[in-house]
Amino acid sequence: MNLPTWDEQLRSLDGVVDELLATWRPEGASEEEVQDMNKLALSILASGYLCRVHTDARRPIFMPLWNYAINQGGPDPDYVYSTTEVVPDGVYVISGTRGTARFVEITQQTFDMMNMGQLGNGSPVPHTHDLDDLTLDGEGRFRVILSAERPDDWAGDWWPLDPRTKRLLMRKCACDWAGEVDARVAISRLDDAGADMSPQETARRISDLRDWILGMIGFDMGLVRWYREHHGVNTFMRSTKIDSIGGLPTQAYYDGIYEIDDDEALIVDAELPGSCRYWQALVADDRFCTVDWVNRQSSINDTQAHIDADGHFRFVVSHQDPGVPNWLDKADNPWGIIQMRFNRGDRYPDPSIVKVPVADVRAHLPPETPVVTVEHRREQLAQRREAAQMRQIW
Repeated sequence: MNLPTWDEQLRSLDGVVDELLATWRPEGASEEEVQDMNKLALSILASGYLCRVHTDARRPIFMPLWNYAINQGGPDPDYVYSTTEVVPDGVYVISGTRGTARFVEITQQTFDMMNMGQLGNGSPVPHTHDLDDLTLDGEGRFRVILSAERPDDWAGDWWPLDPRTKRLLMRKCACDWAGEVDARVAISRLDDAGADMSPQETARRISDLRDWILGMIGFDMGLVRWYREHHGVNTFMRSTKIDSIGGLPTQAYYDGIYEIDDDEALIVDAELPGSCRYWQALVADDRFCTVDWVNRQSSINDTQAHIDADGHFRFVVSHQDPGVPNWLDKADNPWGIIQMRFNRGDRYPDPSIVKVPVADVRAHLPPETPVVTVEHRREQLAQRREAAQMRQIW
C-alpha cells in the first residue's frame, strides 16, 4: 500500500483559487477580493468533506450542502439543502417526521457535481418526490422504500430509483423561519450493511476535492455569465436554463442580471398567481452567492412580503435602503443576479423591471406603500437574524 501523505494531498489544492480568480476577475483581483474568494473556496472545501469524502452510498446520511456558511449556487434562504450519494441498484429506506414546514422534496440527480460539462450540458431529473405524497401516522411519521423495484414483501410507500441516479438532493422549505418545524429525515440502506470506507477509497475521495471546488464554484460563475450574455443586463424573465441543470421540476424560475450604481435601484413588478404553493425572490452576487441573508434582507418570501392591493408583488433591488418593505439589499456588489421561484402556481407572471434613482423609488410604487423607518428596519433585521438561526441546517 502506497497512499498519499497529508502534505501530498494538500498540494493537489495548489492554484485552485488562482483558477477561480482568473474567471471571476480576469482583469486582476484586489486583495479584498482574493480573501473573499479564499473564504468561498474554503467553505466549498468543507462541503466537499461532508458531501464527497464522508458520504457513502453504502452507509448514506443526508449531509448539509448549501446554507449561509456554504453559500454557493444561489441558495434559497427558505430552503435547507441536504444531499447523499446512492447507487441505482441499492434498496434504501427513508424515514422520519414530516414537521410543519411548507414542503419537503427529494430530487434524484443524475449528474456529477464535480463535472461542469455534465451540468452545463443539462442533466435529467428523473424523479422529484414530495413527503406530502406519503402516508403519515398520527404523529406525522413516514417510512418509504427507494429502490429500482418494489420489494415483494413491502406493502407500504415506495419510490422508484432511476438507474441513472447518483445522488439525492433534499430541499426543506420553510417561510416562517422561527415558527415552522423542519422535517427530521433519515436514510439507510437495506440490502447492504456497508463497511468502513477503505483507506484507498478515502484517499481517492480526498483527491477529488480540487475538482469539487472548481466544479461547484466554476459552474455557478459560468452560469451567472451565461445569464448576462443571454438575458442581458437589468432585465428579468422566466428562465428555462435552470430547469435543465437540476432545478425543481415543480418550480418556475425567473432570473435577471442587475448592474446599477449605489444611488440607483431596480423595481420588479410581478402579478402573483391566483394560487401558488410557495414563491420568493432573492439577490446574489456575480458568483451566484446569495447576499448574506442572515444579516441583510436579501430575500423575501410569500410570508414576509408586502402585497399591494392589486395583487402585485413589487420589490426594490438597491444598495441604499429605499425605506419600503420589499427591499432586496444587494450590499456593495456592482453586479449580480436576481432570482424568483414560483412553486406549483396556477399560472406564472410576466414581470416588468425598471431602473430608477433610489430617491425616486416611491414615485413608481403605489401611494399606500408603507414607510419603513431606520428604527423599524433595525428591529426587522434583528428579528430576521434570530429567525434564520432557528432553521435546522446542520
